[in-house]
Amino acid sequence: MEIAFPTSTEPSINPTESGGRLINCYAETAPEGSRSKVIYRRAAGCDFAFQAGSDAPRGALKVGTILYIVNGEKCYSVTKSGGIYTVNELAGTVGGEGRVYMAHNMRSPTNQILILHSAGFEQIDGSDVEPFSDADLPASNSLSFMDGYFLTTSASGLSFASDLNDTEFNELNYARAEAQADPLVRGIPFRRYFMLMGTSTTEFWSNVGNATGYPFSRGPVIPFGLWGPYAVAGHEADFPGPLVWVASDNTVRQLNGYSPDRISTPHIERMIEAVTDRTELRAFVYMAAGHSNWVLKSETWTLVYDLSTGKWHERRTHQRDTWRMEFGIKAFDEWLVLDEESGNVYRINERSRREAGLVVPVTMISNQQHSFPARVPVRLASFDFVTGVGKDTGISPIETEPVVSISWSDDGGVTFGN
Repeated sequence: MEIAFPTSTEPSINPTESGGRLINCYAETAPEGSRSKVIYRRAAGCDFAFQAGSDAPRGALKVGTILYIVNGEKCYSVTKSGGIYTVNELAGTVGGEGRVYMAHNMRSPTNQILILHSAGFEQIDGSDVEPFSDADLPASNSLSFMDGYFLTTSASGLSFASDLNDTEFNELNYARAEAQADPLVRGIPFRRYFMLMGTSTTEFWSNVGNATGYPFSRGPVIPFGLWGPYAVAGHEADFPGPLVWVASDNTVRQLNGYSPDRISTPHIERMIEAVTDRTELRAFVYMAAGHSNWVLKSETWTLVYDLSTGKWHERRTHQRDTWRMEFGIKAFDEWLVLDEESGNVYRINERSRREAGLVVPVTMISNQQHSFPARVPVRLASFDFVTGVGKDTGISPIETEPVVSISWSDDGGVTFGN
């Protein structure tokens, strides 16, 4: 009987129901003629790139060749030349608490940059962070950019558009999402549409060149909203998509045309349902070795959906229950992630065996072997390893003397031996 390991992590409420788990690794189809039908790869490591401040990160935005990072109440600009990162602290402070939304327009010769936070707006002007306000704007809960316009949303169901490539907002340049009377959670620019995502519906608006007022007009509406403001990703620059979000019914949905295809399992949906704080779930993306990864984090777990294979796996930082990284963003031709607890920024590296200096231990739990009501005697378990693949000049001991530990359970995965 073959010991079957899963190709997608399948935890459940009870260990005896589990379909196997993949932690810090993912499955690929093996080449034809390989020793196995499936190859399991270690999840990409994270190499230190630079430090921008020392507080928890709040947001990041790439503008041309400059990366802006908000960390605590400070904003930093980062450039890279000749392999060297240069980090500068901008004058002024960013108000509010929690995550920020950042967006820039296409104004020439210098793009304008706005920052939205829980207490209002700031703008970046050269090397300064300055207060920004507009009397025509109501209290906003998201900020984005599309087709030359800054776009905001509000819990009252309104979306405002700025003047073309300007930060000025006109009190008449707004639209109301009114397919249903659900408050707006966030606006997402995705391909040709600006998606107004409410608590129970999502409306697709497209730029039809309205001469006056709001430049977009409403199109299709789907009966799935956004679970929380940060639980959506896939629309980021340099990421091929598709858009994936936690929907209002506790499912994870992938946009296929106008179809919100369900990609979550029942247990993942139970995990989501158990989270009570709507700001706790955070989604972001990154790419490594040709795999497009969509990450969903809570305070106690991290799940990754591999869009290239349609499979799930889990990520954990060593000696933690969840992954420490946040805010995937492509800058300087590399995918960067921000440490949730510090100002450190790391570079995703498929070949790295380390994450922020720590090991990246892989855990694979097989499916259960059973033949009820018959009994299954286990006289021998065989494992086929390739030996002598350590590196004399590698990291000691994880590369010079790599180790695999094997343990088994006689009670359906409730306990394992040493």
